[in-house]
Amino acid sequence: MKKIIKLSVLLLCISTTAKLQNLDLSAIRIAQKQLSRTSNQSNKISKRNQNREYFIADKVVDPNNYYVGPGDQLHINIISSNETFDHNLIINPTGNLLIPSVGIVTCNGLTLKTLIEVIKKEIKSWNANVKINVELEVIREFRVLVIGQFSNAGYFIVTPMTRVSDLYEQIISDHNLKKKEILDLDARQLSASETFGMRSRIAVDDFYDRKLGMSDKQMLESDLLSNRNILIFRQSDTLKIDLEKFKVTGDENHNVYIRQNDIISIPYKKQFFTIQGGVQMPGKYEYNPEDNILNAINIAGGLHPNATKDSIFVTRSKLKNQSESFFVNSNKTNLTRLLPDDHIMVTYFEDNDSYSIAQILGEVKFPGSYPITKGKTTVNDIIKKAGGFLPSADSSKIYINNNIIARIPDKELERILLKNEVVRSIEENAYVKARIRTQKGSIETSVNSLKQKDIILNNSDEIYIPRYFPYIEVIGAVNAPGRYLYKPINNAKDYIKLAGGVSKNASRKKFIIKSTTGQRLKLNKNESLSYGDIIFIPDKVDYNEWVAAKELVGALYQGGLLMYYLQSIIIRERDQ
Repeated sequence: MKKIIKLSVLLLCISTTAKLQNLDLSAIRIAQKQLSRTSNQSNKISKRNQNREYFIADKVVDPNNYYVGPGDQLHINIISSNETFDHNLIINPTGNLLIPSVGIVTCNGLTLKTLIEVIKKEIKSWNANVKINVELEVIREFRVLVIGQFSNAGYFIVTPMTRVSDLYEQIISDHNLKKKEILDLDARQLSASETFGMRSRIAVDDFYDRKLGMSDKQMLESDLLSNRNILIFRQSDTLKIDLEKFKVTGDENHNVYIRQNDIISIPYKKQFFTIQGGVQMPGKYEYNPEDNILNAINIAGGLHPNATKDSIFVTRSKLKNQSESFFVNSNKTNLTRLLPDDHIMVTYFEDNDSYSIAQILGEVKFPGSYPITKGKTTVNDIIKKAGGFLPSADSSKIYINNNIIARIPDKELERILLKNEVVRSIEENAYVKARIRTQKGSIETSVNSLKQKDIILNNSDEIYIPRYFPYIEVIGAVNAPGRYLYKPINNAKDYIKLAGGVSKNASRKKFIIKSTTGQRLKLNKNESLSYGDIIFIPDKVDYNEWVAAKELVGALYQGGLLMYYLQSIIIRERDQ
């Protein structure tokens, strides 16, 4: 209505003025037609607005980064010496802008700033004595193709003000909406037997729970979409988008504005890395081929204030369930490349010294040092932190070198060691040998035992998970000593037979050394064997008997010397 009034006033002025300044009749006609066209287009827009919500700008348009295109509406204000003209002009589908009395301006590939400069230049060439103001009135919308294997891939409506992160959120929202619509439809299509008595809120929630399932709740398709390996195909260029890196650095090259004709590729998350310990947000993150250790730390929120910067421990997976571990100094984190499945452990301590360190080695996915909470962290906790057991692990044997137990003094051993080896008894020598064979402070347990009662760790504790060796070893007086594949159905006789049978000089005695305890026991006919056990058949001349005889002779010798010294003392006192 305002535009019609302005046009009427303009026509009245023309009729009463003998001479037009800087404008002719043809220009007025063109302006009239343009205004009429704009009015019709405005009516169409208003009708479309009734059907769907239009884009609402929530941020300032940057003229340097806004690329104009078909559908953008510009407001051009021209002020001459005695007249003012307002034009609401829309860039047509071919990318051109028709300005009355001026001509056609090509807009393809131009930023808003450049287009404004071109428009002002063209109008100034028509009339140098006018003032010009050009503004972006309506931001256009356009469709962009998003490709990927996810269910709602396809076309999405965006604007030149849409960044990749905005589109990503739109895709997630669209997926969740479609998921809800499908579930709602399924709920409406339930059979009469299923729907009977299901009008309560509890019944509906139960339906959704059964429909989704716990695994689906925890791992929806939307959770699988990559946000670090997004590609944009733009004419002849391919842009790599990393939204996580954008959050950390603010670098807009990792979160660009979407342009018309862009093709966005969003794959599923395929590769990951894990970071634990002294970072703000420890956890599992998507891997990007351009990552280094510093990137990983930054994505995890940066180092904890009390992190030990010189103790960044990296465990790297290799072929055949093997791994290697190495330390990375803080000043080399940007030079150390990250690989898929890497596990980063950053040591740190709290101000109250509530955090200590325990080490886990052997057949776990990520061996290394881990922070523990005094009085809380258990063996199972640190096994989980280390990624769990490898397939090659023997979970029936878990060895713990406990620092507290190791510090408990062995008074019996101290007493024996104070005596000269020559005057020790057979039992005392046996005790020393037994203590030497046993690692002081070690505890042996298993997964089943830990399920019943877990063990709380202490500072500097060491956990070792041995490799599973499915064999029985036969040594001693046999014809083919060696290791033989363990079979639960086999007994000791079967393994001795596999070892070529006993040799001619074999003793009648047979022993078994248990892998779980290290004890040497006499081998019975029906002795149950476990993998890792050792069958020992000594020679006819038992080594242990010779040792016992030697010790007896030594004891007699010492007794004789003692009697000799006593007799010498008695004779000396008698002579005095």
